[in-house]
Amino acid sequence: MSLANQTCWVVGGVGVIGRGITRGLLKAGATVIVNSRSEDRLTRFSKDLGHPERLITINGSLLPGYASKTVCQTLAAMSLNHVVAHGAVRYWGDFGTIDRRDESHMIQKRQGGSFLQSMTPEDFVASASQLASLHYSAAQQLIPRIQFSNGPSSYTFVTGDAGGHPQGKRSALGEINNAHIWGLAAALRNERFEKDVNCREIRVRLPVNRTVEERETEPRATPLSEDIGTLCAGLAANASAMDERGALVEVADQASLEALLSRYGTDLSGDDDVDVAQQA
Repeated sequence: MSLANQTCWVVGGVGVIGRGITRGLLKAGATVIVNSRSEDRLTRFSKDLGHPERLITINGSLLPGYASKTVCQTLAAMSLNHVVAHGAVRYWGDFGTIDRRDESHMIQKRQGGSFLQSMTPEDFVASASQLASLHYSAAQQLIPRIQFSNGPSSYTFVTGDAGGHPQGKRSALGEINNAHIWGLAAALRNERFEKDVNCREIRVRLPVNRTVEERETEPRATPLSEDIGTLCAGLAANASAMDERGALVEVADQASLEALLSRYGTDLSGDDDVDVAQQA
């Protein structure tokens, strides 16, 4: 199955996972829309992917208060069939040191001390739900667009392992934001719409950002980000499987990932020029 002549919107940034998801959708034949508030990041993103013709980059936000304008302007002249929302809280930094950072450090904006000591309750409410608020506003604007598209439509939520890093690779607010994303994805999977939309969640428990040592001692045939993208494309291409509506698809280990890739195969009929960069 392929996604030829279908349009997908990737929500959730232009980092490693977003790039892998976009590449998988492009290879399956889809036209892919990716947005960011940073025009420079969009330019680098397109360059990394080899400037494919079916990639549409939008300099716009999907945060509450901005999403409606971004969506309306983008989709004024085209229909939308599928959405893939990447909501995992990733981390980065110098491995082997205490300088492990994720998106929540930017949310927290603390100047010292623990988040309990540096935040008011009002600050906490806003910061703890910031990622969920972004994805909620995106879903609220995009789901009505895919409800009335021609043919089966899908909304796929890619989430992280939430609470799966007991050694402190995420900040406290990173864990809290991830749990909020888990709840939003579950709510979306159980929602019933005027026209059926196949809403599913891919929960990835395998580590995406691995150390150099791990990459050398345990090399992967394909970067995990690329496999996630292929799986997202396969789920979108199988949107007509309404008996799987609301399914939680767990990538617990390499064996389960390979089984899922075998089950949700796609016809990779997209651009041959899409570059396959080596990711974690």
